[in-house]
Amino acid sequence: MCTFSFKYGDINKAFRYLLLFLGFVASQNLLAQFSSQKGWIEANYNYGCQGLTIIITHTRTGAGALFYGFEGSATDPINSTSFEGSFNEGSSEAHTYTDPGVFYVVVVDQSGTGSDADRTDILEITVVADQRPSVSVRGCSSNSVELMFDKNQDPYDGYFIQFGDGNTMLVDGDSPVSYAFATNGTYAINIQGRFNNGDYFSCSTYEEVFTAFDQIPTPVLNSITVEDETIISLTYDALDAALIYTLQIDRGSGFQDLTTLNPTSNPQSITLDEPSFNTSTEFYGFKIVAEDQCQTNSSESSVGYSIGFDQLSESVNTTFDMSLTWATGNQNFSSIDLLRDGNVFQSFNTAQNIGETISFNNCTELGEFSMTTTINGIVSTSGSFIPFDANPPTLPSPADPIAVLNGAVVNLTFPSTNFSLGEYILYRKDIDPDFQEVFRISSTQLTDTTIPGGTKEVCYQIAYADECGNISALSGEICIVISTSLSIPNAFSPNGDGVNDIFKINDGIYANFRLSIFNRWGTLLFSSTDPTQGWDGEFEGQPVNSGTYLYQLTFQNADNLPITKSGSFVLIR
Repeated sequence: MCTFSFKYGDINKAFRYLLLFLGFVASQNLLAQFSSQKGWIEANYNYGCQGLTIIITHTRTGAGALFYGFEGSATDPINSTSFEGSFNEGSSEAHTYTDPGVFYVVVVDQSGTGSDADRTDILEITVVADQRPSVSVRGCSSNSVELMFDKNQDPYDGYFIQFGDGNTMLVDGDSPVSYAFATNGTYAINIQGRFNNGDYFSCSTYEEVFTAFDQIPTPVLNSITVEDETIISLTYDALDAALIYTLQIDRGSGFQDLTTLNPTSNPQSITLDEPSFNTSTEFYGFKIVAEDQCQTNSSESSVGYSIGFDQLSESVNTTFDMSLTWATGNQNFSSIDLLRDGNVFQSFNTAQNIGETISFNNCTELGEFSMTTTINGIVSTSGSFIPFDANPPTLPSPADPIAVLNGAVVNLTFPSTNFSLGEYILYRKDIDPDFQEVFRISSTQLTDTTIPGGTKEVCYQIAYADECGNISALSGEICIVISTSLSIPNAFSPNGDGVNDIFKINDGIYANFRLSIFNRWGTLLFSSTDPTQGWDGEFEGQPVNSGTYLYQLTFQNADNLPITKSGSFVLIR
């Protein structure tokens, strides 16, 4: 990992200025000097970084004092220069430039005659912005570092490097600089730009914290998960910012580079959305390759494999059946698990399979299915699907119901079903020529009391729904002819023996039905609009005497014609 910061040099500027000023006369023969246009003054530097301090010396022999200005005008040196004072031959003055730019030191002979040009001399000073050296630092194995300078991006002629282990190096920066530390660890590398003919003391140093390593750590791939038909996600141990990582893929013909893994944007995971992926029928090998930044050494993770997983078919007969296919890598393969709702449902010892049939006795045994395996310590999980989710199944048809006419109602008995019952669905055809749903019931017995009057024939079909709401095909059609030929008894014996105890009309479906019973004197003893009910031989809670009684019957037949019948019958005690 690398971090960057700036700092000024270790020598305090004011102290440095004092040393320069006091020691200038003694050391001037040792320092490079830069002369003005006419040679009236000399300066220790005419080029340097922001914060540059220069010392000028009056070198004009036999002249008097010179006025001086450190930030004067080259075009109008006398009138546009703010002069700061004067100095005599052999004496010096100092000035510090705090801003970058091109400046002009202007001196004027105060006692001279002639034109302005004859009386002035100028020295040009260039101050560049205090800029960090343009350098990239690359970590290499064997505790090495490589520095690459881009001299087109900074103003420096060379660079002074302190490696943080006590060793230094002065380089021109024209070619990469390699350096090997004695041991691995973290080092503060300081770099300062230098000028061939300029002052570099005011140039800041550039500090980089660098971690040297001997061997490239082996990358660790942890998991491979199929998210969708074209999407696969991978997780891995945190990447080291000092290394270069490449994700490689094997589509069946050897490993090739797929993408670069960025330690900043993808530190521990990446999601691959590749239109070329076909994750339901194909599997892919993955590995991570780590290189040092010098690309001299590399290290590879173990290989992991995705799982191609799909459902070939689904059907329902006596069981719910699904046919599966899967494929993954054979390298160090041991077993693969079929998961139902995230839990192990069944295990297999083959890396590839086509047409494995799995059966279930009930819809409640279904769920979301996927597969998982661990190869080389890398957990791989396939995509998932829910059988019959896209196309709900049609269950096999049930046996026909049993229907019995009982008076004016039909008693129905429903058969057992192939799968756990949710409910029966009853369809009926009566005076309406088409079947209509009339009941939903979970019981196996039903009495149909809602048959419309005038129905000559009633027909039934059933279906059923299982516990999951899947509906079966229809059963066969059964029909009952409804009798409308009157059968009126001429006698009955309400003595409680269970035989012929009730006077009533025969079974049938009657519209607008009414049965009335009278004695011989015309007294109404009984009346009902329900054809399933009859007279029990009582009036006002008391048994009537044996004898002859009269009845009157009205209804509409199947052709909706009004029918009236009357007559007599005998009650026998």
